[in-house]
Parts: sequence; structure tokens; C-alpha cells
Amino acid sequence: MTFEGPGGVMIRGIVIRRNKKTVTVHTDDERQWNVSPTLVKLTGSHVLDRLDDVMTGKAKSDGDTSTSDKIVAFPKPDRR
Repeated sequence: MTFEGPGGVMIRGIVIRRNKKTVTVHTDDERQWNVSPTLVKLTGSHVLDRLDDVMTGKAKSDGDTSTSDKIVAFPKPDRR
């Protein structure tokens, strides 16, 4: 996802937290931003959108490395 930062600079990152009024974005330069969701623009699909295909073996490979080598599924933690 991207959003326009100070000075009109486009900032790219991953949403790591979603609240009622803001989303927290982790950027490539290891910074975190709290941004209004109305300012965020999606840039493409998320790796978790393809997780079902990977788990069932239907994922397409990208070049020499298959998608299943790039995505690791973690089991859900046990309820306490």
C-alpha cells in the first residue's frame, strides 16, 4: 500500500495494525506511520490472499522459485 507523506513524497509499506481512526504502516526504511485509512491506496494483492492456493498446491511458480517456497503458513495458536 502507499500513501502521500510530508512534502508530497509517496511512501510504501505494509499495514501492521488497523484501528478505528488510523492504520499503522511499517515502511521499507523501518519507520512506522499512523495514517488515516482514507489516505491509504492499495498497490496489489497481499501474500495472504494467495495462501489458500499455496496450501492446496494450486499456486503458480514465479521463475525458478515456487510460491510455496516464499510463503510459510503458521498454525493457529491454541486457545487458553
